[in-house]
Amino acid sequence: MKPFLLPLFLTTALCSSYGKPAEAQPPIQSLGKIVFIGDSITAGVGVKDRPNYRYSTVTTRLLKEKHPDVVEINLAQSGRALCQQRQGYAESLLKREPDAVVIQWGVNDQYWGFSVAEFIARYDQLVQTLRKAKPNMPIVLTTLVADFRWEENLDLWIGQANIAIQEIAARYKCRVAYIHRGINHDRQYYADTIHPNNAGAEVMAKAIVAAFAAPPLSSSNLALQFDQGREVRFMRYVFSPQREGIEPKWTHVSQLSRSGMQINTEVPISIRTPSLYKNGTTYRIRIRNQCGKEIHSFEQKSSWHRMLQFKVEPKDLNMPLDIEITAVE
Repeated sequence: MKPFLLPLFLTTALCSSYGKPAEAQPPIQSLGKIVFIGDSITAGVGVKDRPNYRYSTVTTRLLKEKHPDVVEINLAQSGRALCQQRQGYAESLLKREPDAVVIQWGVNDQYWGFSVAEFIARYDQLVQTLRKAKPNMPIVLTTLVADFRWEENLDLWIGQANIAIQEIAARYKCRVAYIHRGINHDRQYYADTIHPNNAGAEVMAKAIVAAFAAPPLSSSNLALQFDQGREVRFMRYVFSPQREGIEPKWTHVSQLSRSGMQINTEVPISIRTPSLYKNGTTYRIRIRNQCGKEIHSFEQKSSWHRMLQFKVEPKDLNMPLDIEITAVE
């Protein structure tokens, strides 16, 4: 199937963002006990004065402004991995009767040699158990920070894990704290080759607070951020960024549905949808800029596979772009 190229042209207009509003959901009314789980990063290794400035403590302090009854329960296990947890790990967390859970696991799973598939299977099992026990409990999943412990580039493992974590969040209606995006491979936020310092812990805390304030991901509120990978698969969408070299280049997709998406990308990217569309029906794909001005449109017929495929070429265009997909009557 030959992809369609979208010739997007430069625009310099300054205007407010155009697009469909995010799904309205009621904010969290109150927070009590928050259980923080993870490895040495959660324990606060790399932070000066850990009891006061590790990310979990800073998060709790910031949340107290709106939730005065919030309490931090830090269950970090330094040097350990999620894949090393014994059976019944999720149940042991539930015995602490949390009102919310923040999950930071991952960097040691990569370090100890576990595959992405094994890590994500364990992660999914953990979140599934928590969600089944407490259907309405806020659960925040944090993306993994970059790991500089090895000379070789291991961003591929972390990039794949971060995409899968976001898919788990959508599957079980969890919130996502985009730690990886916040720290963004910047060594000024590290105390060594893996542990965030005080400034890094503050970035993490602010991302978690923002996650608590944002609606959870779900089948009707899909969003995705990634900076690695030449083929990114998320909820049966396939994104194929055209990268040069190994430097991280970000793509942020939101409002993702059969009617389109909003996209902000630093690289040209091909997009293939899931089988969402009617066989034999022609669809119009419209591209609009931030002001709502249509800058390109074309038609594409869906055949037996019921997918659509197209390519976004950002060049110097002012992001984000809105992509609208509608059936041609």
